[in-house]
Amino acid sequence: MPPARRANIGRRTRNANDVALLRRSQTADERAQANASQRERNARNRFVNPVPVLNLARPSRIRRAVLAEMMRAAFNYNSQIDYSMYGYIGMMDAICPHCDAANFRGETPGMCCANGKVRLPALETPPEPLYSFIFGTSQASKHFLSHIQQYNSAFQMTSFGATKIIRDNFMPTFKIQGQIYHQAGSLLPYPDADHQFLQIYFIGDENRESDQRCAIVSNTRREIIRELQRFFHQHNALVQLFKISLDRMPTDNHKIVIRADRTPFGEHARRFNAPTIDEVAIVILGDQFQSRDIVLHRRNEQLQRVSELHRSYDALQYPILHWKGDDGYHINIPMIDPRTGK
Repeated sequence: MPPARRANIGRRTRNANDVALLRRSQTADERAQANASQRERNARNRFVNPVPVLNLARPSRIRRAVLAEMMRAAFNYNSQIDYSMYGYIGMMDAICPHCDAANFRGETPGMCCANGKVRLPALETPPEPLYSFIFGTSQASKHFLSHIQQYNSAFQMTSFGATKIIRDNFMPTFKIQGQIYHQAGSLLPYPDADHQFLQIYFIGDENRESDQRCAIVSNTRREIIRELQRFFHQHNALVQLFKISLDRMPTDNHKIVIRADRTPFGEHARRFNAPTIDEVAIVILGDQFQSRDIVLHRRNEQLQRVSELHRSYDALQYPILHWKGDDGYHINIPMIDPRTGK
């Protein structure tokens, strides 16, 4: 037996008939007063519960409303929203007039650099051999540029993580949900464990170091790995800092603390790039550090989450971009007047 028809659906229902009888029994003044009261109630309801985007009449208004809903969505992640519905968001062809950042057209203008108020120091041109790998035309350069992500992974000092990683067995890529973060381990592995990430820099033998990097990251060439290996040992200030600190750590209980806000004495914060031991890092036994500091043990199985506000956050993850180990973004960068540049 089919379910009974609901009494409040359609035009010829009991409720509709009752309302019609009520209106016929009202005077003109009573109907006018009832209509005014209904309009007032509707206005209050619209203020408290705005009309959903999908109920707007015209498609153009729907598109504008969707863009408005997505504004600053990256800062307000909502697990109830199916973001796959908005898979295509256009080309990154909106160039910021202040910092030359490539943005999507729907992004808030000036969000990249606060409309010119934040200016990061320009990246220096790298010396050889990295310069030829990036700007050259040789076969080695073409191979390096087509596999630059793999080469960066071979030398990165921190690992990549996310709140939830979704892998597909048939695809080389993966999806992430939630927040992205970077983690750092200890300077040395336990005797029976393999060297990983930052630990590879301290193997102590050039051939074994190259073998380990090539074993971990595929589609790389040993000769390029070896040249970059020598390059980072010579030019990257963070690698040199960790080496010096490791020599000063007599036991596994010692830690190295890289200060988030410390700059060398007498140097202006914006002029300071390469870290200096004794001034931005300290070897300790206790817990004398701040929440944003990077704290690495000599040997430990625990991973520490690196604060995204630490000045070395980018340099640890992207050594090819920050080949000197110089500072990336941090909260103490002073703002400037975009009109005067001061």
